[in-house]
Formats: sequence, structure tokens, C-alpha cells
Amino acid sequence: MTFDQLKQFRTKVYTLLGNAKDALFDLMDAVLVTCSVYSFVELSTSPVFRRQWSSIYEAIEDGLPP
Repeated sequence: MTFDQLKQFRTKVYTLLGNAKDALFDLMDAVLVTCSVYSFVELSTSPVFRRQWSSIYEAIEDGLPP
């Protein structure tokens, strides 16, 4: 997969996420770069998750795709 294909894929996914798409996208990136995930708090400490840990719950609640 080339960089351009990855960029196009991420753009398409971003448009599908609905509300709270920025936080959900950060959450997905954190899941991808974390070796083992045991809690949302652990994900919130990932360098790619740029928000407070409580925004994870809100993003999941508000960001349901259509």
C-alpha cells in the first residue's frame, strides 16, 4: 500500500465517522500503535491521543457512524 492509498483510505474513514470524528480518529490511531490495550485510560496516555481520557467515552457515545 502506498502512502497516497493510505491517505485516501484514512480520509474516507474520517468522513464516515459522524460526530466526534476527531476524537474517534485519535482513538483509532491510539489502538493501532499500542501493543496491548487493557483500558481506555491506557489508550489516553498514547502520544497520538491528543485529548483527555474522558473524551474517549464521549466520542464513543456521540460518534456512532450513520
